[in-house]
Amino acid sequence: MGCGSSNAAGSYQSDVNTMWNQVRRTVDSSTKTNDKTLVIRRSGWKTVRIFVSSTFRDFHAEREILIKEVFPDLRVWCEKRRLHLVDCDLRWGIPKDTTTEETLRTCLGEIDRCYQDNVMPFFLNLTSERCGWIPNQMEVPPSIRSDYRWIQGLSVTEMEIMHGAYRKDNFNSLFMIRDSSFLQQVPKEHHKDFVDVNPIAPAKLQMLKQMLKERFRKDQVSFYNCEFDGVNDQGKVEFNGLEKTLGKMVYEFFQRRITEQYPLEDGVLDPYQQAKEAHESFMKNRSASVLGRTNILEQMKEHIIGIGVDVPLLLLGGPGTGKSSIMARVADVTVAKALTKEIPGGGEQGWHVFYHFVGAVPGSPNLEMTLKRLLRELGEVNDTTMPQDLESACQVTYAVLSNPNTKPVIIIIDALNQFDECKEATVLNWLPSKLGPQIRCIFSMIDETPQHQTLHSRPNKPLEVYVTPLDMSSREAIVQETLGNYQKRLDAEQMASLLSKESSQNPLWLSVACEELRVYGIFEKLSDKINSLADGLLNLLEQVLTRFEEENGGQLLVASLCLLECSCRGLLETELLNILGDEDNLMPGKNSSGKMEKGQEENREKTSEDISPLSAHKWARIFRALKPFLRPFGDSGEGRLDFYHRALSKAVRAKYFDNGQQNNSEISSEGIYDWWHTKLANHFEGVTNLERKSEEYPHHLVKINDKKRLIEFLKDWDVFHHYYIEAFSGELLALWRQASDNQKTMEECYLKALEVTKDDPKTNLEDLGLLYEKVARVFSQSNQLEGGFALLEKLFAVEEELGNRPERMMLIYDLAASLSSAKVQLHNFIVKAMMPDLKPAIQYRMKALELSKDLKGEQFRFKRAMALTALAFCLRKWVFLRGDNSMSASEARELFFDSLKEAKEIFEELGDQEHIGGCIMTEAMLRRDDNKQVGLKLYKEAEEIIMQSCGEMSIMGSRIVINMAILFEEMGRHEEAYDYWQRGKLSKIMLKGIDHPSTQRVLNSLNQPRMKRVAEKRLADEKLLLEARDSELS
Repeated sequence: MGCGSSNAAGSYQSDVNTMWNQVRRTVDSSTKTNDKTLVIRRSGWKTVRIFVSSTFRDFHAEREILIKEVFPDLRVWCEKRRLHLVDCDLRWGIPKDTTTEETLRTCLGEIDRCYQDNVMPFFLNLTSERCGWIPNQMEVPPSIRSDYRWIQGLSVTEMEIMHGAYRKDNFNSLFMIRDSSFLQQVPKEHHKDFVDVNPIAPAKLQMLKQMLKERFRKDQVSFYNCEFDGVNDQGKVEFNGLEKTLGKMVYEFFQRRITEQYPLEDGVLDPYQQAKEAHESFMKNRSASVLGRTNILEQMKEHIIGIGVDVPLLLLGGPGTGKSSIMARVADVTVAKALTKEIPGGGEQGWHVFYHFVGAVPGSPNLEMTLKRLLRELGEVNDTTMPQDLESACQVTYAVLSNPNTKPVIIIIDALNQFDECKEATVLNWLPSKLGPQIRCIFSMIDETPQHQTLHSRPNKPLEVYVTPLDMSSREAIVQETLGNYQKRLDAEQMASLLSKESSQNPLWLSVACEELRVYGIFEKLSDKINSLADGLLNLLEQVLTRFEEENGGQLLVASLCLLECSCRGLLETELLNILGDEDNLMPGKNSSGKMEKGQEENREKTSEDISPLSAHKWARIFRALKPFLRPFGDSGEGRLDFYHRALSKAVRAKYFDNGQQNNSEISSEGIYDWWHTKLANHFEGVTNLERKSEEYPHHLVKINDKKRLIEFLKDWDVFHHYYIEAFSGELLALWRQASDNQKTMEECYLKALEVTKDDPKTNLEDLGLLYEKVARVFSQSNQLEGGFALLEKLFAVEEELGNRPERMMLIYDLAASLSSAKVQLHNFIVKAMMPDLKPAIQYRMKALELSKDLKGEQFRFKRAMALTALAFCLRKWVFLRGDNSMSASEARELFFDSLKEAKEIFEELGDQEHIGGCIMTEAMLRRDDNKQVGLKLYKEAEEIIMQSCGEMSIMGSRIVINMAILFEEMGRHEEAYDYWQRGKLSKIMLKGIDHPSTQRVLNSLNQPRMKRVAEKRLADEKLLLEARDSELS
């Protein structure tokens, strides 16, 4: 028997030698060289494909590590170099009903694709004790033999090695050979999964390993060890140590090879060009798969080529309905058509296409940078003339988009509602109500968001197109294309099972489901996996979160999600790592009430000085899992981590907050929110960066109703200066209303703090005067007039000591006028009793204007225009009251119009639309006294400008709404008056609080009998309507 066995072994070895002799004849001899370099210069983004070759059954554990850890980490690294990484893992994806030719072409054709994209494929082979499938001569079609120079007797895995690496001496190939010593620990019943039963296998594998070592460099052929770590619930053997051996070597090898083949460009890339390239890459990637949207695409095309289009087109739909893909396709097609000048109306220069996908690339939610990039691409500004801030960028953009001489441009912005929160992003004051004749705009957004409501409320309403659910054929095509990118396919039964779920009509649900299937490693149980996918987007996301918990960090991952959900505007990576570093106090305890006092931490043994940030290797697992759901944010620590889709935010709330699923069902949902907000408050209390602290710290103090700490925070002068706005410090005043129910608290705190500052020997007299002025203005804004006049007196004394400088005296007189005007406003009606306060308001304002005539600079021009408008506002009351011996009504009227004319000219010169609207509104106040119809016409003109430039939730917006309410009531149009009073109530409460005198005046107006009758009538009409509907249903 021994002799026969020896003869058989010799025969196998002879067969193997014959095969490799044939292999040698197919090797490209010209590729054998010591100079293994390939440097590809590129502009823009590039795709890098890594093909993974191995037998399947015995490398389940390795492929899990690669697909869920190594490749995601490498993908993050690649993105920083403007590279897209695609891992080609064929562990499933070839359905059971596939022909042999299809199977072989799938495997080898994917390597062809790698050659096309990367010249020399990035190729990874895993080898151990199995050869895999060896097709017989009849199974390999002639076409495959011819196309791929098939060597009879080689396995499919060996042919992958031939085609992807061996014949070309591919220096981008890596061979990881697993040492067989692990078998000593694996139970005998599982050996069949790791040892090939084919008797030729030992000879083939020995020869393969030897030939690889001879053909490739030492760093391309590596042996690694692993240890048996049990059998999982699916009956798969698990290994320990793969991360440090296989994972580390694979990551470092391909990082090195990619760096050499695709080096970063020398020099600093222009940030605007870099952003454009990133958006181009996203556009190309997303536009590839847009199915079942022909009607929508046709409507958008008609808008672009339309004539006389002066409003934007809005693409509307809920989260995950595929708006971004549609916008990407529109952008891609429009760019191509513009290049060939196929879009009519562009003249000789043609159309410029600007596209921007908010949240898709680092920095994209920044509105200021977006507008600056638009202006730069249009050639309207250069580095010297670039606007310095968001406000000026909005003004320049508004002027450009309304100018009939602007070059033809098509502007495509996806997710308009996801710009960073600010007034400009909500009110859209950069976007004219009427676009220039050669401007086309297409924006996508979730319907009923503030941005949608802003545009819908404009008199010149936008066109609207709604995204509808996907039809069945489109769903199937999306699944085929999504999984096809990774050479995976579902059979007919599996496809039917997936698409039978109602939520498959939602593109985001389909995308998440396909990703869950892509990373699933057990082909035999794929159908069960499909059936287990939860129906409903939020349900599926919760299911994904559960998997993330199990595979990527458990409580650390849950804590990361909860902290991001509770943050006000997202968290910097460094902030999140510092908070997560306190692993002993990571989650609410079972006996916790949900609330922590300042500095209180449960089971605390370490001090804050003992706590280090979460280690990099622990964070890597969490970030790897969450990255597909986070906004791109650039290099580590440079930007905010936040959820890309609001759907994930809802899923986090449902799973970890609303249902109390934090391993402690004793804590209420409110208690869980309180616990996390307290944790964030405690962290941000110690943050020294005032901008970040001001964004987050007060937000969390308000959430947990910690008024004591909020008052201490607001008393700090650095915080005061941060929030102070000369026109109206709305955010500061809103926080004080949250900090105390007593209006006097703010006044008392600041007056005490001023005394301390005054007595400090380090305090400069000029700085003290500036502080007096700012605090007095805030007192005026909040109607704390007693404190304001007290500080005004001190301010006059300080400035007298400093020499009564004209520029300072102008500002002090302006402040004095503002305080006097505030006293005037305490009167509900224009009556003679206000004359003692109205007269000094006018006199102080005129003194300020006299001094401002000789002051140069844009800053003083603006202040002069503001003072002229305020003077006109007071003069209108003076005219109504018939004046006195110091100034007649006719003199006041003449001065009124002269003041408004000059103010309007200055605001037009400065491009300040908001205050141009304010001038028109002030003029309407006097005109309406003579002719209410003329006044109403001017009010409507002012309303359109003001609503577009600053919105309703602004001081100017509040004023125009209330003035129109008054006029409508005077005209007997009580229904319209009621609507405007209601709008005025909302804005006054938001801006000044419920107790402010101006808010109380609005509430009193709504309580008048006529307004009450309107409210009662509407309530009765609504009741009748509901009864009629109920009757129809019954």
